[in-house]
Amino acid sequence: YSASQPIDSESSINLTYAEAFRGTIRQLQIGSETVEVRIPAGAKPGSRIRLPGKGKFNGYGQPKSDLYLNVTLSPHSFFAFEGDNLVCEVPIAPDEAVLGSSINIPTPDGKVSMKIPAGINSGQVLRLRGKGWYSTGGDRSDQLVRVTIKTPQTLSTQEKACYEKIRDLRQKNPRSSLEQVSL
Repeated sequence: YSASQPIDSESSINLTYAEAFRGTIRQLQIGSETVEVRIPAGAKPGSRIRLPGKGKFNGYGQPKSDLYLNVTLSPHSFFAFEGDNLVCEVPIAPDEAVLGSSINIPTPDGKVSMKIPAGINSGQVLRLRGKGWYSTGGDRSDQLVRVTIKTPQTLSTQEKACYEKIRDLRQKNPRSSLEQVSL
């Protein structure tokens, strides 16, 4: 991070998800002074880091005010925040949705195995307890996994035949609840 631009009593510091999760140390240029700032593990968007006595002068004979850094995070390709929880979206195949499966899910600590229950719907959310973000007390929030059913765009001849057979054997119309809908 290069803070060659002037820093007011309220400023932002942008971090990667990895830096915010694990904590980091940054060098900031505040006026003519270089300050080492320790970002604690678990910083998240909206967190504020207080630098005592590093703000503006309050007048003659008065100590400098405190400087506050507002934490922002660079977007991540997989993770996002929903309240205190870390959220992600994971695609699964139609057969995994129908039959259930066990899949590997990325977490901040590495991959973990998660059971996909049979009959899951697209958009349904599963919870990985304690696999989310650090809180101020050192505990971990949950990681929420939003499931999306990824429909294959190309099929082999055998796969197409199997899907056609399933269609022909289907006993329930998934749109039967729409039969009586009108204005």
